[in-house]
Amino acid sequence: MKRFLLFALIVVASMAVGYLIGNQLGGKQVAEYLSPLGELGQQQERIYQPFTIESLREYPFLPRQISIAKEIQDYPDYTAYEFTYAPLGKKMSGQLNLPKEMPANPKAIVLVRGWAPLETYYTGMGTKNAAAVFAQNGYITLSPDFFGYGNSDPEPNDHWLARFEKPIVVIELIESIRQLGVLLEPQSQVRTPIASIGMWAHSNGGQITLTSLEILGKPIPATLWAPVTAPFPYSVIFFSNEDYDEGKAFRKDVAAFEQTYDVFDFSLTQHLDLLHGPFQLHHGQRDTAAPYWWSDSFINLVKNENERRQELTDRLKAAEDTNNATEAAQIRTEIAGQNLEPIEFEYFTYPNADHNLVPDWNTAISRDLEFFAEKL
Repeated sequence: MKRFLLFALIVVASMAVGYLIGNQLGGKQVAEYLSPLGELGQQQERIYQPFTIESLREYPFLPRQISIAKEIQDYPDYTAYEFTYAPLGKKMSGQLNLPKEMPANPKAIVLVRGWAPLETYYTGMGTKNAAAVFAQNGYITLSPDFFGYGNSDPEPNDHWLARFEKPIVVIELIESIRQLGVLLEPQSQVRTPIASIGMWAHSNGGQITLTSLEILGKPIPATLWAPVTAPFPYSVIFFSNEDYDEGKAFRKDVAAFEQTYDVFDFSLTQHLDLLHGPFQLHHGQRDTAAPYWWSDSFINLVKNENERRQELTDRLKAAEDTNNATEAAQIRTEIAGQNLEPIEFEYFTYPNADHNLVPDWNTAISRDLEFFAEKL
């Protein structure tokens, strides 16, 4: 009996200590180490299913009014402003560059940055140099900060949700520009229509941009610098070795995710049939942040997709040429809704360049200008 009472006291004491430690840690800290998927193998609600690439193709993207918040800096050829809009109904800031010599039919480029350290982040970080060149050449540029950065609302504590929201944020910015236009003066109420929109992306911004283009299914010209194009979830596991525990906790979270979801549903490499192009890809072969062979593999996948489209096109033409109405009808059913135009692309490698395309930065940006001059 005494042993039982002693055991009971120990259990109660342990529960009390656990409760006190939990209160000391606070909700936010505890949430950072608890997966929303629960314990490995436990059946969970499929809360991320609405964020698959196919699901997001049906998402009701809304145009959000773009406002100029304040001037950042005045340059000889353009003025940089902080802008805000409200994707997902939340505030997001970013940098807007307005050329001082505006073309009659203004064109815009949306720039999507890669990862940036929160402690040293400022609006425009990761995109400002490319945006400056584009603005000097007459393009309006808009670079979103993303949630948790700049003067944006906080990022979700759920790291999966924070990741899966980003294409929505980018697409709603594109739709805002396309449908509502852009203010060309801070105090003006007149929004100028934009003739066409292009995209520039770096590093993980490349993954966000390609995913956004697949979801949209529209031919928006894009240039990609050292993009993250490895399949999901390897694309995120790769970087987890920089965590304090060398990615141990994150890999457990990924394992739980894979038990609940088909990761192919979230992977851009599995949805190249939705990609239009044109795009231009630049990658330095001394890149230690995003290995250049990721781009080699991605380009091979794009080539394979183009071969698949050509094969379907040839089969349909052969059936029509031989007046085989039954086979032609079957092929038309098979390809219904698919884009069979080949994906137009250019791929540039730089043997001595790093993740930021240094020392070939000027060459890469010059190629971007030529690309946009032709495609926008």
